[in-house]
Amino acid sequence: MDDADSRSTLTDEDKRREKVFDDVIKLISESMEISPTEITSDLNLNTDLPFDSLQLYEMVITLEEAYDIRISDEDLDNVRSIDDIVDLIVRLT
Repeated sequence: MDDADSRSTLTDEDKRREKVFDDVIKLISESMEISPTEITSDLNLNTDLPFDSLQLYEMVITLEEAYDIRISDEDLDNVRSIDDIVDLIVRLT
């Protein structure tokens, strides 16, 4: 099965998750000035990406505005990886 066939079998939830993942990757690559190809779903925000507190705050604000959501401090405390961010956004939207 080629990529076109596999995309056609994705559920709406999978497509939404893929879109959120792409958005998060774009945001991180722009704010951290790294190539999107260097960012994988299992990267740890604390150890693999050198976010400072301001960058993290800006990313949260950008995501909240983009998806019209509110990310609580408690939710943010549970975010460790790129996948965690994507899961959180999908859950809140």
